[in-house]
Amino acid sequence: MKYFLCLMLILLSPILTYGSSRASTAGNSQLIDQQKMGQILNEYLADQSDLLPHVELRFKSISLPHAYRVAKGQLDYQIIPAKPGVIGSQRLTLLTRVDGQIVNNQSIRIKLEALADIAVSASTLRRGAVLGTEDVELRYQDISHLKGPIFSAEEIIGKRLKRSVRLGEPLQKQQVEFPPVIKRGERVIIQVQKHGLMLTAAGEAKQDGLTGETIRVVNNGSRKEVICQVVAPGLVKVEF
Repeated sequence: MKYFLCLMLILLSPILTYGSSRASTAGNSQLIDQQKMGQILNEYLADQSDLLPHVELRFKSISLPHAYRVAKGQLDYQIIPAKPGVIGSQRLTLLTRVDGQIVNNQSIRIKLEALADIAVSASTLRRGAVLGTEDVELRYQDISHLKGPIFSAEEIIGKRLKRSVRLGEPLQKQQVEFPPVIKRGERVIIQVQKHGLMLTAAGEAKQDGLTGETIRVVNNGSRKEVICQVVAPGLVKVEF
């Protein structure tokens, strides 16, 4: 299984191809020096930057290995980041192919900076707060350590915080949620659909709920608790 995953990673990673004339040749071998490796890495990073228009990628440092030689032939290079999408990676694997065959494998330590305008908290906010325009501002900073940065304030205006955040703290997708469509204690209409017939009843929500979520609702007539799916503000449904 591990071999299969490694093989798939190699096959799916982007390949950078250059003619053999790009490398220094001597006798029956070609030299791949540090200048050449640096060029390959910089071109790879430029390709990745094109895929992330909101983000500026740049190397803070690269620990290049010693120069190495490979047999003469058509050279191809492939870069595999330690993490998908390269952001957050501290190592890159450089594969060198000659005439389609892998002949060298180099592990290269890097420090990568990923700069972008992202949403941060404009003040200290408590868990459960609903974000308004005054609570969010954009700040240009390194996002390489973040899991789910938000590039537009509009994405989270009106959403509720799952935990407290400090002034200036980056707001991430896993930290916010939409306010509930239905709140606990709210009166709701229960729709019951069966055999093509639509029946309705009045009820009271016993839980907060977002659209599509299931919540507990008490039928006001029977006083029985039923599990319903949130459809819209004030409306839930039961399906049989």
